[in-house]
Amino acid sequence: MTNESGFLSQTLQSITTIKKREQEKRKKVFEAGKTRLLQAVDASNDQRLRLDSLLSGFEDLSAGKKGVRILDDGQDKYIQNIRRYLEMSKCDPSVSVKILSQFEEKIREKLDQESRRFDYANLYYRLLGEWTSADSQPIAVSENKEDEELDGSFEHVQKYNLQNLKDKFSDVVFTPLETEEVEINRYLSSLFDDDDAKDILTRTREEVADYSARFKQLANPFDEQVLKDCIQALLTNDLLSDDAKATMTDFSENKVVLGEIADVLNLRFSDLDNWSWEADEGMYYEPRRQTNGKYRIMMDQDILQAIFLHYIAASWSAYLKPKFNSIARSTKYWRSTCNPSALAKSRRYYFTGEQNPSYSNVASTQMERFQDTFLLSALPSSLKHAADPYDDKSEDVTEKSGLAIRQLLLQQLATDVIIGRALHGEVAVVQSDLQWYATGLPHTTIHAIMRFWGISDSWLAFFTKFMEAPLRMDPTPGQNVRIRKRGIPITDCFEKLFGESVLWCMDLAVNRLTGMNLIRFHDDLWLCGKPATCAHAWDTIKECVRVLGLDINHSKTGSVYISDSEKDPSIATKFPPGPVCMGMLQLSPSGDWTLDQNQVSAHVRQLRKQLGESKSIIAWAQIWNACMGRFFKTAFGKPTTCFGQPHVDAILNTFAAMQSELFADHNASVTEYLREQIRRRFDVPAVPDAFFFLSEDLGGLGLQNPFVPFFLLRGQLVSNPLDCLASFRVEEKKAYRKAKQNFEALTDKHRQSRYERIFASNGRDASPSEPFFSFEEYTAHREVYSSELGSTYHDLMREPSEMNVHLSADVAPLFEELSRSHGVAWGGMTREVQWIMHLYAGELEGNFGALSIVNRNMLPSGVMKMLKGRRVVWQQIIWE
Repeated sequence: MTNESGFLSQTLQSITTIKKREQEKRKKVFEAGKTRLLQAVDASNDQRLRLDSLLSGFEDLSAGKKGVRILDDGQDKYIQNIRRYLEMSKCDPSVSVKILSQFEEKIREKLDQESRRFDYANLYYRLLGEWTSADSQPIAVSENKEDEELDGSFEHVQKYNLQNLKDKFSDVVFTPLETEEVEINRYLSSLFDDDDAKDILTRTREEVADYSARFKQLANPFDEQVLKDCIQALLTNDLLSDDAKATMTDFSENKVVLGEIADVLNLRFSDLDNWSWEADEGMYYEPRRQTNGKYRIMMDQDILQAIFLHYIAASWSAYLKPKFNSIARSTKYWRSTCNPSALAKSRRYYFTGEQNPSYSNVASTQMERFQDTFLLSALPSSLKHAADPYDDKSEDVTEKSGLAIRQLLLQQLATDVIIGRALHGEVAVVQSDLQWYATGLPHTTIHAIMRFWGISDSWLAFFTKFMEAPLRMDPTPGQNVRIRKRGIPITDCFEKLFGESVLWCMDLAVNRLTGMNLIRFHDDLWLCGKPATCAHAWDTIKECVRVLGLDINHSKTGSVYISDSEKDPSIATKFPPGPVCMGMLQLSPSGDWTLDQNQVSAHVRQLRKQLGESKSIIAWAQIWNACMGRFFKTAFGKPTTCFGQPHVDAILNTFAAMQSELFADHNASVTEYLREQIRRRFDVPAVPDAFFFLSEDLGGLGLQNPFVPFFLLRGQLVSNPLDCLASFRVEEKKAYRKAKQNFEALTDKHRQSRYERIFASNGRDASPSEPFFSFEEYTAHREVYSSELGSTYHDLMREPSEMNVHLSADVAPLFEELSRSHGVAWGGMTREVQWIMHLYAGELEGNFGALSIVNRNMLPSGVMKMLKGRRVVWQQIIWE
């Protein structure tokens, strides 16, 4: 781990030093007073005098300025009670010497606990000192000598062959790839082939052209709020360096500066036709390491230019997103493989009386999720919206983060595989990715597509100037400056605008030509459905890729064709070879999602290497938490009904195997390993387990236990998800019998009336004397009509609730004390924290007399807050 002292401000370091000095002074005073007290007590043979001296000395040491913390209410009352018992013993012999002796032992124990609290406060400061020291040595030397190799993408490299990365990048971006605008226009026009579709296209083009003019003529679009929104978005991505982000943060807090910036950018916008990069010396493109340890070729961009360009790209994105989305919501344009014919609708209405689809049916649920969550998810919807589909910073599903969306897709894929196989006896899944998408996107393709949607020539001219940036790979200004002829800057908002606009055309093609919905995370592609339809959609994707001048990344492309009977060879041969994976879950040919142990082993080897290179215990814990506490927790997939209990068991077994591999010489125990490291580096023996897992604000190391989140869910899931389908079939047959009984109970007159009303305009496709339709016809459109299937679908998608951790009576007083001393109540803790705190409550009480290890006001809370918020740079592959 690199030296972190630059990360800590001088003020925080000064505060830390002062607190450390003060706590050392308190420890010295306390230990001296404790020694004198015990010597005085030991000199007396009278038990009452011994206890009296001990009580007085303990209260004196607890008076605040003398060393130890001021007594909390619980301990204060305890000491008061003992003094009253001592007074009672002077006249009541039933308060025996044995009882007084027990009181003495208890107070001596509390004094020893206070000593331990001082010792661990000292350890905590030593750990911080090690973390900020430039002289710290690695915890272990890795023996991993694997050859360094380039990752499969131009703009991502897992290891460090940076020159090779730069050479490949240069070969692509400075070599144009010309596509045919006429062919692209013809291909896209063919997707609007009927009258309704043509009307939609014409109206969209007219509205986009009108917006082009209105946007161009805006007067003074930049003001304080617009600038703050743009800065907020830019701070969330990796476009700018850390120094540039720090400067931008300062800008956002200074109204005078914001006013000046607004004036400059408004002048720049008013002369948009003459805009240029103003970079005759070339903009430096360099490999920049990301927080996940990979390198990406990033452009060193001017701050004001970045704000200006973000505003334009985000404004266009926020306009086009609802415009494109409205096309997908048009029932006259968007197609579905689930829609029953008019005749099928009439016959069902006649036999069952059901005119409308069931509430929350599978088809509507899938379409709603596609439109609201997956469709164009990478396209920003406002100036402050970063819309990063590969974001892994947030685990909050309510934020629709990239991580949350990917988890939702994984759950939907697993559910769709179960449903498809159960209903149709077969299902297919296709996964793909576009090679070097942003880096190699042809400028002619971007130009053709933006023109197709009606964007004006003046804006197209601006876009061209943006794309043709003067770049240099040489750090020396002015050296080897060349004009970019292909691709766009990654993480820039224009990447989302251009990239999504191009791939939106693929969304249209797949739906119009096959009736399927293509699910994308920017250039990651997913298909799931009936094998014949998926094969057709895959052919459509390949043709679209050819027309648009894109490339399929075959190393990240694969398929699984699942069938309960013999597979159709004419369909099977159309699917691409390769596995289907998401995170570390892999879809097997049997339809089960299993943990990819090869991936796990590779990551464990890399984790061992990086942990060994850590130069401090705190840095080690940060890496552990980033990997074992967060990465694997998400890469293994969230436990859901569609995965069942075996998924949770597989995760727990894998974590156990990982720790066995990492700590083979320490009984597979992370605590034994760290206990030895602390003993070796700080000469502190027998560190209790609680110290490792307790949070930093309670004086612990804050290590995350990867087992706990999954044990909280264990037993909350079905053992076999297919059992849900078995129950569905029983309920479906009940519903069929009930519908049949209701129909047969109709009088001839009522049946005739219904017949005339429904079929009057549809021809005579049934007769009043026809018996109730067959079970096969009744179930032909389950995805639309079956409420039982809809309920089963939602059950399969449901995440289990965590099992309560019950607060037992023996430790409840400790948590009441913690609530008073730290404002942390049992009910306010997460289930995970409750598990840890309850597990180690007895050990904490025995060693420290409370559920905290270090006196709260002696902790460097400002440093700890920054420590917890600091993102770790590590070398793991996150959701490729």
